[in-house]
Amino acid sequence: MFSLLLSLALAGDTVATPTETDAAEEKKMVCKSVKTLGTRIPQRVCRSSKEWAKINEAQKRQLETRSNQSRGTQGSN
Repeated sequence: MFSLLLSLALAGDTVATPTETDAAEEKKMVCKSVKTLGTRIPQRVCRSSKEWAKINEAQKRQLETRSNQSRGTQGSN
C-alpha cells in the first residue's frame, strides 16, 4: 500500500505542467533554410518557434492585403 502511494507521488512530480511545456516550446530554436534572391545557396536562419509564427502571420496578412488591392477592394464589407 505504501509503495503504491509512493510511486503515485513520484509519478506526479515528473509530469510537466502545460505552462512549463509551452514556455519550453517558445524558447525552442527552429532553423530553416531560406532562399535568397541572386544565389543558389540557401541561408540558414534560426529563430524561436514563436518568432516563426509571427513571421508567418505577417506574411499571410501581407499576401491578403496585396491580393485585395489587386482586386480593387480595400477590405471586407
